[in-house]
Amino acid sequence: MSIELLRSVPLFSSLPAHEIDALAANLELKQIAAGEIVFQQGEPGHTCYVVLQGELEVLTYLNGEELLLDIFRSGQLVGEMALIDRSPRSATLRAQSASELVVLTERDFRSLLTSDPELALTLLRNGSSRVRATNQRMIDDLERKNAELLNAYQQLQLAQAELIRLNRIEEELAVARRIQQSFLPRSLPQPAGWQVAAFSRGAQAVGGDFFDCIELLGGHLGFVVADACGKGVTAALFVALTRSLLRAVSQAPWAFQHSMTLDVEGALTAALYLTNDYIAREHVDSNMFITLFYGVLEPKSGLFHYANAGHNPPYLISIDGERIREVDGSGLPIGIFPSQSYDVMQIHVEPGYKLVLFSDGITEAMNSAGEPYGDERLIAVLRANAGLSASELVETVVREVDTYAGAAPQADDMTVMVVGRL
Repeated sequence: MSIELLRSVPLFSSLPAHEIDALAANLELKQIAAGEIVFQQGEPGHTCYVVLQGELEVLTYLNGEELLLDIFRSGQLVGEMALIDRSPRSATLRAQSASELVVLTERDFRSLLTSDPELALTLLRNGSSRVRATNQRMIDDLERKNAELLNAYQQLQLAQAELIRLNRIEEELAVARRIQQSFLPRSLPQPAGWQVAAFSRGAQAVGGDFFDCIELLGGHLGFVVADACGKGVTAALFVALTRSLLRAVSQAPWAFQHSMTLDVEGALTAALYLTNDYIAREHVDSNMFITLFYGVLEPKSGLFHYANAGHNPPYLISIDGERIREVDGSGLPIGIFPSQSYDVMQIHVEPGYKLVLFSDGITEAMNSAGEPYGDERLIAVLRANAGLSASELVETVVREVDTYAGAAPQADDMTVMVVGRL
């Protein structure tokens, strides 16, 4: 090795010329490729190295992960700790780039320390400085990790609080769902010569659809299918309000007619008028409205009086499915304008005919491509299954809609009611 090369290393610059000559005659020069391991952690150490050029990284391993402790560059001594305390290598040394090293054996290292006290002091200072730097990095790393752990703990506390809140909401919604389900009739009247069946399913925990069958004076039956705008809790609250108002007014004709006899047209008109007027006046700021179909059946005659407040018109279908028509007539939804009057119309449900009432959650059910079920498919299902009983026809309609929707989530609340004359 050339004397000039050794003199260029700051570590040897203070050595007398004769000692540099002696070193140059004995020292080995080692070429290391990028990525090559110089020594491994845990190996016995019998040499140390002076970096002439390049960069070498000092590594250790924790839980299988590689940690970078330090980087040594030109002029620095590395690996001497194993020669000082004769312990195994405390870390792994790997070339980060192509490097050139001077190899010092234990004998060469001890010779340098004994021949030049100033060099020994410099090595001790460098070693102490590296230990201090490593300690500081470890402290900084621990502080950073502690900060990360504290932040993770705080995030966990927030997540736990949010989970508790969501669980409480889920419990409250479950109670609300049970209460809303209790609003639906537990059983539907089956007057002589008639079949009545219905189904309702919300798109969320609580829904904005409802159906009802109200037993009126003189054996008359009131049939209601309604749909509040929107979904969820707000819609469910308006459903509860509308149902309660409609049922209360319908079952107390003396409150607005001063009579115990039932005037069907007057009862329908008053029920819709008072329900609409209250919601439109008292809850105008909510911007809520409800579409609603309300019909009153005289079972003995088959006469059906009805008023439509912006709802999907029902279908009247014969038992053979050959004759099907839309029940005409519609007005504004409930809750738009106060003092709104509603026209009452009537049809005659002949033997063998069925009246099919439904909400738009049936015809607007979406498949995975975002295409609605549509009135045409509903009419086709009704035609093909017109001879079924009322309950079987309800089950068939719901099954066909669900099959069409497939894996797509339910887009809206679904309600269907069938009133059939035998």
